[in-house]
Amino acid sequence: MRVAIALAKDDATRVYPGPFGHAPRYAIYEAGPSGELVLLEIRENPYAKAHGEEKHAKMRELLRDVDLKVGARFGHKGSLGAFPLADRVEVGPVSLEEALARLKERSSA
Repeated sequence: MRVAIALAKDDATRVYPGPFGHAPRYAIYEAGPSGELVLLEIRENPYAKAHGEEKHAKMRELLRDVDLKVGARFGHKGSLGAFPLADRVEVGPVSLEEALARLKERSSA
């Protein structure tokens, strides 16, 4: 399973505090056989400042290889946006370390 975590603009140790699709970049992790998350790459988001349905399609394509999206928040309340609810986790504007810890807890539950 691959995970994309939205990263803050000026601090790669924090989750981007705004909507997931507006994050300037994503840390892409692969879940290993024993549940550990291994960093594969930092992926830039060229659509961070875009809006609308066209952006949703571009974001789905950008993260097509990712199974779970993790961010501080996702779009507007009640809106599915680019990603289904089952494919995303809101963690708030926490440290990257805290987001990874929450994912580990979630996978062991």
